[in-house]
Amino acid sequence: MSNRAQRRSDTRAFRREVHRDHILTHLIAADAPLDGHPLLRNALSFWRSNIQQRRPYCPACRANFADDAHVAAFLFATPAVAATSASVSAFCDQCWHDLPPEAIEREAARALRHLIPGGRFIDAGRR
Repeated sequence: MSNRAQRRSDTRAFRREVHRDHILTHLIAADAPLDGHPLLRNALSFWRSNIQQRRPYCPACRANFADDAHVAAFLFATPAVAATSASVSAFCDQCWHDLPPEAIEREAARALRHLIPGGRFIDAGRR
C-alpha cells in the first residue's frame, strides 16, 4: 500500500473511533517526557519507527522529516472517550521557532481538520 493510501486508511480508522466528533489535542515539545501518557508515547514510537516509509511532513512548511527536517513539537489528537489510538503530526524546528503562536495554532487546526472535516476547535480554558 502506498504512503498516501496508508495515511488515508489510518485517518478513516481514527475517524471511526472518534465519538461525536470530539477529540482531545496535545501540542507538546519534542523533548518533553511522555512518561504519564502511554498512549501518546506508543503513538510517538510508531510515528518515529515509520518515518522513512510514511514520510511525514511539517504542516506549516511541508518540510519532510524523512529528509532530515528536525522535530520541535508534536501535535497529538486522541478520541475524547475511551481512546485506543492517537494521531501524530509534528512541527519542524524552523517553523516552531520562527512562526508566531497564532500561525502555529492555525496550522494545527488545519492539520486537525483532516481528522474531523468541518470540526470546530474550542480552547478548553476559554469555555
